[in-house]
Amino acid sequence: MAVSDPAEGVGAAVAPRMGPAEFVAFVALSLVAGAVAVDMMLPALLPLGEDLGLADSNRGQAVIAVFVLGVGASQLLFGPLSDRYGRRPLFIAGVLLLVAGSAAGALAQDFQALLVARLLQGIGAGAQRVVTFSVVRDLHAGPQMTRVMSLAMAVVLLEPIVAPLLGQLILLFASWRWIVAAVAVVGGISLGWALWRLEESLPVARRRSLSPRSLAAAYRTVVRTRVAFVCMIVCGLVMGAHLGFLSSAQAIFQRTFDAGLHFTPLLALVSLAMSAAAFANARLVRRFGSAELIRAALYVLVTVSAVALVLAVAGRITLPVFLAVQACNMFVFGMLLPNLTAMSMSPLGSIAGTASSMFGFVSMTVGALLGGLVGQFFDGTLRPVLGAYVILGVTALLVLRQLGGEEEAPVGHSAKNELTVGDC
Repeated sequence: MAVSDPAEGVGAAVAPRMGPAEFVAFVALSLVAGAVAVDMMLPALLPLGEDLGLADSNRGQAVIAVFVLGVGASQLLFGPLSDRYGRRPLFIAGVLLLVAGSAAGALAQDFQALLVARLLQGIGAGAQRVVTFSVVRDLHAGPQMTRVMSLAMAVVLLEPIVAPLLGQLILLFASWRWIVAAVAVVGGISLGWALWRLEESLPVARRRSLSPRSLAAAYRTVVRTRVAFVCMIVCGLVMGAHLGFLSSAQAIFQRTFDAGLHFTPLLALVSLAMSAAAFANARLVRRFGSAELIRAALYVLVTVSAVALVLAVAGRITLPVFLAVQACNMFVFGMLLPNLTAMSMSPLGSIAGTASSMFGFVSMTVGALLGGLVGQFFDGTLRPVLGAYVILGVTALLVLRQLGGEEEAPVGHSAKNELTVGDC
């Protein structure tokens, strides 16, 4: 799979050791490592709160928010470092941090120590995530990048179906600590694969300086590239609604609907829609383009959630209705994520590491803060979660309108916004 980037004109072709199918699988596993640390923990939120003596059961949700904050914040550091020192060493360093955080979390004796370990896990997952996106952008651009991301996401989005079930299974035979430790297993597989098959995708000639002037210029380019920055904000808003649901999911199914141990199968059922969306998106993006798909998905999200909110306020929403609503929202999320990622990254190929770090920082930090806030408002009803989908969905549409006619700009780059090697 020899790949060059003629649209960028930034260097020699890169010939990776992996074939197309293996590359998609590697990208998927690299992203799964971070996702597992969230989804496998969902069944453990109430048990770990009881084990660590938390008076307020909602406080257990902090293990999700802290991890996501670590993922987002760390990318600001690892993105520029990967632009300077290459992708492979930073990827390996990130996986090692993820494994170390998993070990520390499994041994934590109090809630504060667990939060520190989860933060370390998040930092490692953030490094792995930002480098993975950068490698994809090194090798692909435009619709081809969207297709690669969609196929990888289709695999990644099967994880929310399997991970909570595995977490619940572990809890039947062991404590929540084994769930934290299990993340190290996924990290170990990713590490072995990278050491064996991952070659450096960033040629030395394309590496950037870490001088303050160079970093300031790179981040200024990201912010000034309106398509990229707007998509980052939109992704953060959508991520906030999604994380708000995930952090409240166990309480919704087990308390609001009294589903008991059926929580994890029900969550897996609605999560199937995300993977289906990613597979569909890989085909639809060729016909309609990312911008149209993003806009249509947001309208569906707001409309469906608004109708469900009215039913919830009237006390007329049942478990089957909520499952249908949430499956629809999950499908929308599965459509939005690969398209927003590709639209943010495509116009910034020469600073892919910095662009990926900024995308991760903005989307994950905004998402974590909003998701944590939504979780804290949980009151035993569906109103906070559905209200968040509506409010954040409408806000995302308003932000998206700032693009005007620039939505398709990622495929055609603007010279004034693109850094050159001489800017270093």
